[in-house]
Amino acid sequence: MEDTIAAVATAWAPAAIGVLRLSGPQALPIALQLARRTKPLRPRYATLATLYEEDGQPLDQAILLYFPAPRSYTGEDLVEISCHGSLYILRRLTELCLSYGARLARPGEFTLRAYLHRKLSLEQAEAVADLIQARSAAAHRLAMSQFKGAYTEKVRAFRQQLIEFLALLELELDFAEEDVEFASRAQLHQLLEALKVEIARLLASYRAGRAIREGIPIAIIGRPNAGKSTLLNALLAEERAIVSEIPGTTRDTIEERLILGGYELRLIDTAGLRATPADPVEAEGIRRARQKLQEAFLLLYVFDASQESLSEAQKAAGQLVGDTPPAPILWVANKIDLLDKPPLAEGAIPISAQHRIGLDRLEEAILAELNRQGLGEEVLLSHLRHQESFLRAREAIENALRLLEEGSGTELIAEELRAAQAAIGEITGEITPDEILGHIFAYFCIGK
Repeated sequence: MEDTIAAVATAWAPAAIGVLRLSGPQALPIALQLARRTKPLRPRYATLATLYEEDGQPLDQAILLYFPAPRSYTGEDLVEISCHGSLYILRRLTELCLSYGARLARPGEFTLRAYLHRKLSLEQAEAVADLIQARSAAAHRLAMSQFKGAYTEKVRAFRQQLIEFLALLELELDFAEEDVEFASRAQLHQLLEALKVEIARLLASYRAGRAIREGIPIAIIGRPNAGKSTLLNALLAEERAIVSEIPGTTRDTIEERLILGGYELRLIDTAGLRATPADPVEAEGIRRARQKLQEAFLLLYVFDASQESLSEAQKAAGQLVGDTPPAPILWVANKIDLLDKPPLAEGAIPISAQHRIGLDRLEEAILAELNRQGLGEEVLLSHLRHQESFLRAREAIENALRLLEEGSGTELIAEELRAAQAAIGEITGEITPDEILGHIFAYFCIGK
């Protein structure tokens, strides 16, 4: 890459400090021109300098940091200019860099160059975007796990073994008339079985990994007027949902986000479930509520403890959501403030959403259930691109195992190994069509 790119790397808002980045062969000359400086910058040392307009008027004082290639984030000469965070100053610095020969960086282009110069693998580049967008401790932990290559190092090692076996099979094909076997079929079978198990484990974690990145859906369900909306407001500590004593007030699903115990939760307040809706609008609300149940990781079934017992609530829930609910249920006995004495059957969490009684216990139960489902694990698959590649790899591996067990010819087995290693190579970046790169880096911010 011969061109030099420039972009503001900090948020486009007034701040104490703003950072502009330059990367490419002209990064250092442009920085020296901005500072009207002939003396080179000392690599990796902060240099205080005055930056000047083209007519010689001072623009700002800034700190210049120079990282020469290849020991920089992008693998190219890189200069970071830390100046005062005035939007005018940042805009003028960008304009001056462009007038001195740089061009404006495209979204994610600094990280793309880091990948192309082998400073980062492709999954690490994706993790950079995830780190920037992480809104919870769990999402941050997942991104850092991916950045460190928690699962891809093992998968990359498997891929290398596939390539080695494939080379031996290709050698057999070259000596087909000699009827020799260079690749041990027993060892190949063992490798494929181990890789199949590892891929199955990762694929099983995709739903949880994606939920951590995007927010974990938890549906609040129950009969009309059980206090679902009041509970949503209590958990959020704000009046988000309309609360009324009139049954059926909530006609549509209401979704809000909450950080709890390091997780980002998507709390979904649903229309009250009942067998005979009062009108078509309520019926549509119930239909949408049932749809939301299918994507939830956890159901909070809220019932009015002053009106029904736990066993009655469980019987009603069975009629409304079926004998096999789509997610685990926490039974929430609401309105305990209306009881003369605490009721309380084993298995229900007693609360008063209106008076914020028992919420701590409910929050602890939610976190315990999420951890039980494996959302606290470090190694999780979280990108659709990775899932699709692993699905193709698994299919090819299963085909290769079947061919091995049937005693099929070398060429057929080799073809499946090629497909498997190519699919895995797309994850790690060894094999990457241009359209995949364009899709990945299009979601980065400019300057990263």
